Amino acid sequence: MPMKQAVIIVAGRDPMLMVGGSDTYARALGYAALRAGYEPHFFCVGTATRIEEMPFGTIHCVRSPFRPIRGVMIAFHQPYVVGAVKRFVQERGFAPGTRCLIHSLGGWSAAAVAAARQLARHGLECRIAATMWTTCIHELGGKLRGIGKLHGTWTNLKLRLETLWTRLTVAPGERRALRACDLVLVNYESVRRIVEAEYGPGLPFRKAAYASEMAFVRDAREPVPKSAFVEALEPAGAPLIVSVSRHDPRKGLDVLLRALALLRDAGVPFRACLAGGGALLEQHRRFAAEFGLSDCTVIPGRVPDAYDCLRHADVFVLPSIEEGSGSVSLLEAMQAGVAPVVSRVDGLPEDVTDGESALMPEPGDAAGLAHALRRLVEDPSLRARLAQRAQAIYRERFSAQAFSEDIRAAYEALGFPPSRQAEHRAVCAAGDAAASTRAS
Repeated sequence: MPMKQAVIIVAGRDPMLMVGGSDTYARALGYAALRAGYEPHFFCVGTATRIEEMPFGTIHCVRSPFRPIRGVMIAFHQPYVVGAVKRFVQERGFAPGTRCLIHSLGGWSAAAVAAARQLARHGLECRIAATMWTTCIHELGGKLRGIGKLHGTWTNLKLRLETLWTRLTVAPGERRALRACDLVLVNYESVRRIVEAEYGPGLPFRKAAYASEMAFVRDAREPVPKSAFVEALEPAGAPLIVSVSRHDPRKGLDVLLRALALLRDAGVPFRACLAGGGALLEQHRRFAAEFGLSDCTVIPGRVPDAYDCLRHADVFVLPSIEEGSGSVSLLEAMQAGVAPVVSRVDGLPEDVTDGESALMPEPGDAAGLAHALRRLVEDPSLRARLAQRAQAIYRERFSAQAFSEDIRAAYEALGFPPSRQAEHRAVCAAGDAAASTRAS
């Protein structure tokens, strides 16, 4: 019986870092590929070399001496990723003439193309799909727009130097790599527009559905305990506002803190939890203390399971300055049945509608954000109506099945149908049975 079709996924960063939405997306992609009948293998760089079997696929992590491990350093990390891919196909005994499917995520398309060229020299025929959420320059532009006086001159200068470096080195490689791909997958029209504006028309775009990792592994009805750090907030019993986001300039968390200070000054009772790690975490903790928010607001850093926080939230807030695409944390909030307040930016308006399934202030507008939060904090019926509609949209558009079907269709379009259909059905049945067990 033939083996399952292997997919070489160039993730770049270790999917188990659990730092941001890209890591969550990578794990969700693995689950979707498994359900669709494929065998996902993730290639990344990290602080140590390891091969690890995970429920969503196999991680092939190779040590890189360069830091940081992110797209701005892609030219330095690339040889290590390419070497790991080459060793994998040699160990699997891929003979000349074997066809290989390579799928890059985010800014790692250049590494995927370099790996394909290496394999081609050994007689392997490679087809390349790239999933894009934004471009490296657009993302850095969002960070620069998100830097305010509170963040200081040094933070601003570092970002400007990073942008210059990226424009000179990373962006040209990303442009060439996308031109060499056989398929460019996007989940949003906003991403198509961003990529075309940066790199020109004519790329082989294909729009695809996606879902969060929680769609594969959690059930919205599953009971979860409340976090001790949330229970300690005052005033007890006040509506809980939750943000799940990296502390990154483009996420607008300083704007959220200013909005929360406006709510507090207006005498609006609330509690707030800003979950997530990131470079600006300590700065934002200082801002919260300076704004007098310590009693009602907690900034715990990265939490083991942000979905548990969302399950107890009354309001979800994402004050982004830039997203490029949409947001995995928004999808998780929609799944959990929480009323969203999100910026009207990039792909977010493609997921929710102002006044129907969310409230959508303009990015960077602290007063507008405070007004939207106050409306939901003070109006339980409005919260319930928005949450109900947002959850219905999640069920209609962001299911595990929709993601798996679109991934299979994309891979088949490249000439790689899944093998072992019986095993595919068994994987789906096992996943459905596990979900049923958790829900019961």
